[in-house]
This record gives sequence, C-alpha cells and structure tokens, in this order.
Amino acid sequence: MVDQNKDLTVLSAGGLFLNEDALSLATTRPGAAIRLLNFEVSQFGGYRRISGYADFDASYPTLSGLGQVLGVWIHNDTVFGARRNAGDSTGSLGTNPFAVTNESATVTVTHSSHGMAVGTKVIFAGSAAIGGLTINTTEWEIASVPTSNSYTFAHTSAATSSVAAGGGSSVTYSYSYLYSLYKYVSGVGWGSDLTNGDRSTIGVTKLRKSPHTFTGSDVMVVTDGVGRPFRHSDTTYIDIFDRTGTADTDTESQLSNAISSTNGSAVVNVVHTLHGLSPGDTVKFTNVNVNIGGVNINGTTHTVHTVADSHNYTFNLSGASSASSQTTVGGTAINYFYVFLTSAKNIEGAKYTATFSNHQFFAGMTASSNYLVFSAPNTDLRYNVAEGAGKINVGFPIQGIVKFRDSLYVFGKQKISRLVGNSSADFELKEVTEDVGCISPDSIIEIGGDVLFLSADGIRPIQGTARIGDIELETVSKAIQQALLALPASHNLENLCSVVIRDKTQFRYFLPSTSTAVADTEGVIGGLRFADRRVGWEFGQLLGIRAFVADSGLINNQEVVVHGDLDGTIYRQESGDDFDGGEVVSVYATPFLYFNSTERRKAFHKLSLFTRPEGTSTVNVGIAYDWDDPLIPVPNTYALGTANALLRYNVTGGTYNSTFTYDATSSPVLETNIEGSARSLSLIITSTGTQSPYSISGFSLQYLELGYR
Repeated sequence: MVDQNKDLTVLSAGGLFLNEDALSLATTRPGAAIRLLNFEVSQFGGYRRISGYADFDASYPTLSGLGQVLGVWIHNDTVFGARRNAGDSTGSLGTNPFAVTNESATVTVTHSSHGMAVGTKVIFAGSAAIGGLTINTTEWEIASVPTSNSYTFAHTSAATSSVAAGGGSSVTYSYSYLYSLYKYVSGVGWGSDLTNGDRSTIGVTKLRKSPHTFTGSDVMVVTDGVGRPFRHSDTTYIDIFDRTGTADTDTESQLSNAISSTNGSAVVNVVHTLHGLSPGDTVKFTNVNVNIGGVNINGTTHTVHTVADSHNYTFNLSGASSASSQTTVGGTAINYFYVFLTSAKNIEGAKYTATFSNHQFFAGMTASSNYLVFSAPNTDLRYNVAEGAGKINVGFPIQGIVKFRDSLYVFGKQKISRLVGNSSADFELKEVTEDVGCISPDSIIEIGGDVLFLSADGIRPIQGTARIGDIELETVSKAIQQALLALPASHNLENLCSVVIRDKTQFRYFLPSTSTAVADTEGVIGGLRFADRRVGWEFGQLLGIRAFVADSGLINNQEVVVHGDLDGTIYRQESGDDFDGGEVVSVYATPFLYFNSTERRKAFHKLSLFTRPEGTSTVNVGIAYDWDDPLIPVPNTYALGTANALLRYNVTGGTYNSTFTYDATSSPVLETNIEGSARSLSLIITSTGTQSPYSISGFSLQYLELGYR
C-alpha cells in the first residue's frame, strides 16, 4: 500500500485570488491563496507572516495634544509629527453659561467675546448637569456661532428639560483650534513646536508633504488643505506666501523700523524698497516689537490701501489710532508675508504638492480645484507671474499630483493628464486618459519603477513602456478586484493612507476610521515577486494596523517605517512580533486541490509544511474537504510548534548554533499525519497571539487514490 501512495508538492506563490473560480485556480495557481491575511511576499520565497509594530520610542510614545496624528514623516534621518493642540485658550466662564431646550441636543454656551469659529473643539470642567445632560470632560465641537458672545454644540443626547441658564459658577473651558509640528529628538522626545503657533486645525484631517533640494536647501514642503502651505528644515519653518522676508537665508531680508502711524488716523505707512505691491494685495507681519497705533498687528492679515510709490505703501487699522504718532518703528527684524492679486493663484488651502522641473507645484485648493499653481523657477517662495510663476487649468478637479520620470502626472477622479516642459514658457499639458482616474488621493505611490494608484476598478500602474510616449494603465490587481470594488461603499477613501517599504518592494494601503477599533482595521498589502511588473504583483489583506498617516525613510542608512494612530501615538512598523502588545491574526488558505480529478476520492495521510521560522511560534493547520461541503467530516486542527531560530537564516539576535525544534525534530519542515478522505482538499494555515514571524515556502501532501463514488 505504501508504494501506491502519491504526493503533490506546491510552492506557495501567487498571492490572494478572489476573482477566479475554484477549479481553474487549483490547476493554474495551486500556490495562490483564497484567504491571505497579514502575510507578505517573502524575500526568501513563499509567504511571510508580517512583523509587528511598537512605539517608535517607548519612553516618549505620544505627541503632545489631542486627537489623531495629523502627519508623520521622515526627513534628514529624523521623524516629524503633527497633532492638534490641547488648551490653545483656557479660562473660566461666567455663572450659569449653558442653556438647553427639552428634547433637543443643542447646547448654547454664553462666553463674552469668545472669538471662536465653527469647528473649534472645547472641553468643559466644573459644570453641574443641565437638563439631564453631563457636560464635563467630553470634547465637543462648536456647531454654530450665533453671536460674538455665544456659540452652540450638539450633545450626544437630548435634554430632558429646558434650562435657560445653568451649569453653576465654577465652569472652566479649554479650546483647541491650532496644531503643532514636532521634531523627534532621541532621549528628549518630541521637542517643541516648529511652527509659528498659528496653524489652524479647523477642517484639517491630514498633512501631506513633498521633499526637495532644488533651491539649495534640503527642505520639506507641507500642505494641510486649509491654511497656507509651509516648508521646514531640521530647524527652520516658513509659511509660503507670494513673497516673504524673514531671518531664514532662503527668504528675502527682513524689514527694519519700516512702520509709521499718526495719532487720530487709521492709516499705517510701510517703507519697503521695491515692494511690488498694488492696492488690494494682502500683507502680514510678525516680530513687530511695538503696538502700531495702539494695536498689535502681528499675525493679522491687512489689505494694501494705497501705493504712494515703489518704496511706500499703506494699510488701514480697524479704527483711528488713539496712541501717539510713530515714525519708522517696529524693530530691526520685521518679518513680512505678501500675497499679490496678480500672483499665479492663491495657494491657500492647497491639499497636494510636488516638485517638478525646479518649480514647486500645488493643487487641490477648494476655491480653484481645477488649477495647478507653480512657483517661479529655482524657488518655492516666489509666486509672481512676472518672475516665472504661473497657473494651469487642467479642466477637472484635481485628486493628486506626482512627478514620474519627465512628467508631472495630474489625477482626477475620471481623468489623468501629464505636464511636460521646463518652465512657464514651454509647459504643456497632455492627455493620458479620459476614462480612468484616481478615487483616493493618498493611494498614489511610486514603487518599483512605477506609479500605482487606486482607480474605480482596481489598482493601476503608470508604466512607461518601450514605445516612446506610450503609457501602460492596465490594472495589476484583477486577483483582488472583488475586494477593491467594495471599498468605496465600506470605507471613506479620503482616510486611506499608504506607505512604501522599498527594501521589500512592498506597499500597504491602510483604511482607518475613528469609529473602528484597532483590531478591526483593515488594509491591503501588495508586493512585487517578479521583475515583470505586469504579472509580478501579489496581494493580500491586512488586519490590525490603524494608521491614519504613515511614511518610510532612512534613519542612519536603515529603512524605517512609521505611522500615527488615533490616540496620538507614533509607531514603528517592521518592529517586534506583535501589534503593540496585541495579537497578530494570520490566515493562509490554499485553493481546493483536486489532484487531477474532481470525482475520484483520495485518502490523505501526511502533510509536510516547508517553513522558515524566525523564533518561537505555533502554526495551526486546519483542513477543509470537498469545497467546504458541510456533510464531509473534517479532522481537528493540527498544531505545529517552533522554538528559537536557526542562525543560518540571519535572524537578528540569533546566536551561534542556535536551533529551532518541531516536536523534538530540528528541521524547517513541519510534518504531521493527517486523516480523512475526499475529492478535494484545502489547507487553512493560521496563527494568533504575539509569536515570532515565519515564512511558508510550500507544502507537500501524501495521499492514496481511491475509487469513484
């Protein structure tokens, strides 16, 4: 009988397949998977259970502030993170500041001259319950501002009675409406805010960035979709206006004692040689060391009123000055920020940015969603048309931009164009397609010599083929198209974030939500197994990584992957065996293999599982028979354990002559006798807990052919 046994050996490769029938998959791709969760393409062949993630710095895990991480990136060997502030303004309210109406969830708050806007977050303390509602400790969002002395928010419950004035006399408030950018410093933590302390967080959901060196400085340009873009280096921060003068060497020189005012007049005169301004332009100043006309003009936008000549202009205060007249004051280091009406286009509120042909490009402004705006050449701080800046109407709302080879690709939801050229004199917009677009801005990534993006029918590449000017857009994700087509209905794709792990030629799409637990957060993983990028991609699914923003980059010449979560923590991926102490659930289910006959029964005797362990773990093998026929009995799950790691696999932390053990056998092959007979068989290989990663290279099955039934 032994000599009549047969065997089948299968190499694990092909990735997850959801769009192919069971019969053809078993024949053409037996090493593929019909379920592949938290596995990646192994660099040593087969599938590897992914590594875990842990605090980037266990001593300083969390950014200061409240809410989710708004941005995280690696620049010049350093991690930067952004988060909404806690307590931008604090104080006490007057007696009984709250009013509610029976059966309504609206709460009206009285706060004299509060200065708040819709979208501001607020936390109260010290309040008595009012109308059956508890007000304290919960963070609320201002929903309306009826007057300068009142605002409203929506409670999670309706009041059970009407109260015209309540809450008591000890109510305190804490408003949150700005965000800060922090630089990580080893041994210190997240340091102090790099910004000017005036970045509004109202309406900001995430920050996007684009590094460049074309100005001679190694900087990161950042957009938040609401305010003006900014740029930073390791130590400097600059808001990007049409013209800027600060102490930073990349900007123009500061003004010196340039401001004058007159008692009884609202007019303020500014001396600035060759200012280039016209009436209607806007100006802003910081670092003015005195009040002007009795008013602090720092950080406030002013409109140019008159232009006496090329060296003098005026703007008006909100009222006539009651202070003494002032002549050429303000200090020797006045920072200025100008916006010209004749500039290319206002870049305030830009969502997307990229560098192309030594210009900085912006897009996604709400007021001009069809426009690309670009800087003057060789600068990211000048946007005057006369200097070579400009704007281009692409004809559709822009969903994202990316530089790829000699073009700047511009994505809409249903169209793609590309910009070629070197300057405003020869920039030319060319159509790529009018039938395909990008449905998620942050799905656009560059990896393995391609740009990938999520379209309405799957993940597509932009491949420059051998034919000059030809662009390949054929989808590479047909294997998981069923899952991708369901994403818009089940997830907010504006929340999608992505990261590229270049060492593995791998990308990850994360699909977070503020209402989804970490353990239930889904994602997509893709890896390139073969050099042919048309057929080399393999995919799987992720579960348990809730990344709202993510990035990868080099720190001390090693690739580091980071992400930010809802609670303000910065995590490092590819670190450890578990998900911040939580379980890693992994599943690899093979196709139903029918061994050349769908009708003939087989008696199964032995399974050999070829693995590459990286430490102690337990692999559970379940078996399903006859395409999950519920009438066919199945054996219990087989548990196969490992211990330690083989040094020859170069596992970090391995020791000389260290070994692993499977049921007292030192071998990378897990073997077990199995039971049952059926026409077809599928292996379901799973692991849970906080155990070490491992790879599955393939498997072998011994069986005996029986008769037909």
